[in-house]
Order: sequence, then structure tokens, then C-alpha cells
Amino acid sequence: MKKLFVEDLKVGDSIFGELFAVKNYKKTATRNNRPYIDVELSDKTGSIKGKVWSDDMANCESVELADVVSISATVEDFNGPQLRITNLSKVDKYDLGDFQPTASRDIEKMFEEITEAVASIKNPSLKKLLKEFLNDKETVEMFKKGAGGYTVHHDYLGGLLDHTTEMLGYVPAICKTHPKINKDMLVTGIILHDIGKIHEYEVSTSIVITPKLKLLGHIFMGAEMVKRYGEKAGLDEDLLDEVLHMVLSHQGRIEFGSPILPKTPEAMILYRLDDMSAKLNTAFKLLESGEGGDERFTNYQRNLETELYRSPYTDELTNEDIPF
Repeated sequence: MKKLFVEDLKVGDSIFGELFAVKNYKKTATRNNRPYIDVELSDKTGSIKGKVWSDDMANCESVELADVVSISATVEDFNGPQLRITNLSKVDKYDLGDFQPTASRDIEKMFEEITEAVASIKNPSLKKLLKEFLNDKETVEMFKKGAGGYTVHHDYLGGLLDHTTEMLGYVPAICKTHPKINKDMLVTGIILHDIGKIHEYEVSTSIVITPKLKLLGHIFMGAEMVKRYGEKAGLDEDLLDEVLHMVLSHQGRIEFGSPILPKTPEAMILYRLDDMSAKLNTAFKLLESGEGGDERFTNYQRNLETELYRSPYTDELTNEDIPF
């Protein structure tokens, strides 16, 4: 069983035979043409960069992304803790839970929320479309375990499901406030909007970007999957086009990756919910990590385009204090 984690590592530590997952691995050379290996190793508590210098390369096996390796190393200081690795070898026996952070909520219970949302759909065509997804067992298993992102938001086992159910949680209040919203279309869009992400990331000991992310992207792949489900379910062309519009426009802006802007109230809401869920997850992760900045403010977060304030009053409130 793994006993030493990334969060425990301190400058000056010596490591012998400890297990970590390979997050990045690249053979390269210095300006003087001295070969070395750039690596980044990880576990469920975080990641740390490291170097294998030419003198030690003979003691280090070639490995691939997501492999689990046993290492010997010292922790040095180079713009923060960094490993100087002297021995590295692949291992086959390990506990996946040591290496991949998992959603705080139970994955099966979250998926029950998805099936309950599908059961609530009144439009028979949209319900049939969603059941095509639910009956695709291989896709469902990938969806349950999938990550919502690579490093920014919901970047953990079950993160995609966590992100999706968070968004579904806002639907009752939105539809109560705005009764003209097509609830069935909104729920359908929420469930299916990020389905293409199951092919963007491979989730094992670490989250690995696939070539499909760089060549195609999750919006295109998701739209293809939804189109296939819709045609199999016999949706009429106009209804299927509206569902596809939800998927294609959910990033909200062309510069954010959507090929089309939201053109229905439901698509506008989907974009905002998607953005809010992602940003809140990023914000809470940053605040809870306690890393960087000072007592009052975190370091600048590029995706949020600001630093965050550590409020001294946060712990004084609970959900029970909210009068609605």
C-alpha cells in the first residue's frame, strides 16, 4: 500500500521505492546536447515535476503516460520542490485509488440522478433519445468514470458526472422562476452537452489527453454521438437540430470553442450553467488547497482571470441558514 504521497514531499527528502503515476514523460537535451528526461509524477494528492539526468538514465526504464512507476529520488528546490530521479521502473500491482482523485459524491448515486432526470422527461421523443444513451452500456461506463477536464475543473474520476449532476440541480429553480423554459430540452442538453469528453480524456492513474481532443474536440465528437442516438431514436429533423444546437453552442462563444452562439433560451441557460459549474469547481479547489497567495488572497488564477478572496466568514454560514 502506498504510504508516501506528493503532498508529503519536502525539499531534502530521500525517496526509495515509492510509487507514482506518470503524468508527463519526455526525453530531451540541454543546450550542450546533454540528454535528460523531463517527467511529471502524480498521485491522488497532486503532482510534482522531476528530472532524470544523463548519468542516471541507464537506471530508468522507458515508460508511457499513466504507467505506475517505482522511483528512487531526492527532492530538490528549483522554483519549488522538484525530483532528481536516480532509478525508475514500471510496476504492475497498485491500488488505483492511490493515484486518481475521485468525486466526493458516490458515482452510482450521481448516476441515479441522471436516470431520474430522464424519467422526468415528458416529451416522448427526447426521452427516447436519452434512453438510447442510457442503453449504450460502454458509453455509460465511460461517462460514469470520465473527467470533466484535464487540470482546470472537475479533473478527477467521476468529474464529468459530478459536473453534469451539479447543472441538473439548478433546473427546478430556473424553471420555477422562468415557466416558459422548455425543461425537457434543458435537461436533455445538460445530460448530453459534454458526452464527447469521454473520448477526449483517458482516465486511469492519471487523466491523459487523447489525440482526438487535439484533432476533433469534445463538441464535434459529442454532436456526432447525439446525432447517431437521435437518428436511432427516430427524432424528427427539427427537434434533433435543436438538441444538436444545445451541444454545439454550450461553450457560449466562438473563441471558447463553440462553432455557433446560443440561439434559444435553453441554450443560453446551458452555457451559463456549464460556465458556472466549471468556475465554481475551480474556485473551491483553489480556496481549499490553501496554496499560494497570502492569508487573504490566492494567487492569480488564469481561467478565472482574478485572484480569489479567502473570506473569514465562510464557515459561519450553512445551507440551513438560507431562508428559501
